[in-house]
Amino acid sequence: MAEELKVIADFYDFMLWMIQHTEEFPRHHRYSLGLAMENRLQTILTLLLTAKYSREKVEALNKANLEMEVLRFQVRLAKDLGVLPVKSHGFAAQTMQSIGSQVGGWVKDRRPTA
Repeated sequence: MAEELKVIADFYDFMLWMIQHTEEFPRHHRYSLGLAMENRLQTILTLLLTAKYSREKVEALNKANLEMEVLRFQVRLAKDLGVLPVKSHGFAAQTMQSIGSQVGGWVKDRRPTA
């Protein structure tokens, strides 16, 4: 249970950090890419919380993993467009890798053993 709470806490902290950065995007990227990223962050948080309270955790966690992968590409796009500093991209990539590993571990713990 502690791992579940840690991944949610870590993701929430990352979400807060990321939203603070998307708010700094230039207007034409803020209302397209920035908003899409913020919506995806909210979707991931919802999926993690759904997994926490659901009996069928694996399905929600797999969806969260897919959403995280799309977010990785959006963060990379923000860097390539020059609206997210390279240093911030590095931090985001490292943090998303850590969160992804935690989600993967949670999935592995929930899969039935054969």
